[in-house]
Amino acid sequence: MRLLKFAGYYLLGLIGILVISTSPALFRERSYFNVSAFVSEFQTLLTQITQPSEWVYLFKGTPEPLLPYLWEPYQYSMTIFFVGIILGFVLAFVLAIGTAFLPKWARIIVGRILNVLEAVPDLLLAFCLQLFIVWLYKQTNILFFQFASIGQEKVYVLPIIAIAVLPMVTMYKIILMLIDEEMTTSYVQMAKSKGMEKFFILNVHVLRNIVKSVFYHSKVILWGSLSSLLIIEYIFNMNGITTAFQQDPRPIVTSVILFMLFTPFFLLYQGTESFIFKDNKVAKETQMKMNSFIGSSAAKLGGNWVKHMLSELGAHFKNVKFLAGFFVIFGMLAVSVVYTLTADPLVDKFFHINNEEGRLVSAAPHSPEYVFLGTDELGYSIFDQLLVGAKYTILFALAIAFLRMIIGFVLAIPFAFFLPEKIQRGIEKFVDGMHYLPMTIIALLLLSPVLTMPPGGFTTTETERVLFQGVILTLLAVPLVITLFGNEMKLIMQEEYVVSTKVLGGSSLHLLWKHLLPHLSSRMGVVFGQQFIQTLLIFIHLGVFNIFFGGTKVSYDPMMPDPPQSTTYEWSGLIGSSKDSLMTGRWWFIIPALVCFMILILAMQLVIQGIKEVQHKRVGVPIEGLNWSKRLFKKKEKARYSPRNPSKEAFVFTKSDHSKQEDQRHSFYSERRRGG
Repeated sequence: MRLLKFAGYYLLGLIGILVISTSPALFRERSYFNVSAFVSEFQTLLTQITQPSEWVYLFKGTPEPLLPYLWEPYQYSMTIFFVGIILGFVLAFVLAIGTAFLPKWARIIVGRILNVLEAVPDLLLAFCLQLFIVWLYKQTNILFFQFASIGQEKVYVLPIIAIAVLPMVTMYKIILMLIDEEMTTSYVQMAKSKGMEKFFILNVHVLRNIVKSVFYHSKVILWGSLSSLLIIEYIFNMNGITTAFQQDPRPIVTSVILFMLFTPFFLLYQGTESFIFKDNKVAKETQMKMNSFIGSSAAKLGGNWVKHMLSELGAHFKNVKFLAGFFVIFGMLAVSVVYTLTADPLVDKFFHINNEEGRLVSAAPHSPEYVFLGTDELGYSIFDQLLVGAKYTILFALAIAFLRMIIGFVLAIPFAFFLPEKIQRGIEKFVDGMHYLPMTIIALLLLSPVLTMPPGGFTTTETERVLFQGVILTLLAVPLVITLFGNEMKLIMQEEYVVSTKVLGGSSLHLLWKHLLPHLSSRMGVVFGQQFIQTLLIFIHLGVFNIFFGGTKVSYDPMMPDPPQSTTYEWSGLIGSSKDSLMTGRWWFIIPALVCFMILILAMQLVIQGIKEVQHKRVGVPIEGLNWSKRLFKKKEKARYSPRNPSKEAFVFTKSDHSKQEDQRHSFYSERRRGG
């Protein structure tokens, strides 16, 4: 039975891949959702899949056997990926165990350093590794590692390091969080009371109990790392699976590449869950059938929702981290909007720059020595483009993250409460397969036909393209968010107070408003921040492949074509149009945009940490922090009001009337004893 279920889940994943591979046909002939073209393309793909003679790869117009041709780049890519992931996870495990024995102040410093490292986009990380090796070579005349593939050469060390860094940081945080939670359990406290050492408790008891949680979290980390693999292959000029995907993007090639990426991860994770984790359900399923959806108390639920929302906002704005992150994001957005409304022209152009004597001193592109932050190859100010494009980057990243969260939460309600258990499990496994497919590849397949300008020019408006891209990027993550919130709701529904409410006749709406929302509010805030950061990274990845937000202007001049340009000056367009600038020494083309992305990501990380701290305070979880300012002020206050050591002469003993009466009574009884 388990084997049949395993095969069925695998078949569901393959069907999803076939649908994704043929989805670009929906946008053919300059139309949206051309269903007839999609059906025709899907039928053609099914025919090709069943006929091995059609399995060919077109290399520069020459047909090659598909699987033999793809095997070498696939093996190269998977070697880099798996070695990098294993290295990252091992380092994360060692660092987490070591950090568990550090004092609190040292752990906080390490955590903040890793937060900064986590905010570095994978594109910038790969560039920095390359530049560091080049700098070492200039200083020592020794080439320690190859920093790019040339011809048939293969580069291994730097791509593996680039792959390992971000998973290492994320897994380190997860392992440390799980260790901290497990160390507060009752059995650990009992082990401590018996005199067991922390190292023994950690290795013998705690690590065993967090293995499953680490395993499930690693699935999400692998999903993000697969998209990073495409960028790293591009930056290091690797002849991997990304190159094969770009050179022949036909549905048959795309589907086979996705099959090859999907299969090993499915076997690893689904095989482990089905055959090793016997109790693969995270928690025992409870009866999810609800009472009437709207009960008699429904009219009372919406009375104070405005007051409730305002109190929630007030509680979060009192947190310093939340406030700092919010004002950074809001400030960047406000400056961009004000500049767009007042500037004329929006982007200044500097083609030639002359000195006071009228002599030519610089021609486009200008370095920051002549223009603040420099200009691009056409002479347009980088600073002005950043100001104009900030509103698009921030607003649409916020909108996409918000829509993902809201749509996912709303659809999670019927998913968790009203669907039969078998259908829920089927949907979970179908959506689970998306963890093994790079989102960047899916976004490229769906967005390229609409956002890339054809030879005759765009037939769609910029607003249509922006809305289309927003809808696609939203829908790509909605299934994952639905299952995430659905599982969270099912776990909360197992609590005793919720079961008691159901027994007493509480309606579904009452349960949602009074029990689920208060517990899910913090989780929703964290998910919103994570989706915002993920959207920014997708913008960067698409920009590397010249898919810019709002559309990509493409020059078809056969003599001197201009580089691809963004129609909105969105930040990913600046990155994509100048991704090779570091190798030419024109660092100002790309570094300012990457730094702006880092600032945005760091600001959202502060917002997420602020939300977590507010919710932890509500449930009584102690929050670790340096709090140096509070400690400093407390020390000063104690020093200011601490009493002086009084001398013996300073004491004055007085007797109250009550004490005098007591003395008289004692003396009276003493005299009677002596007289008697």
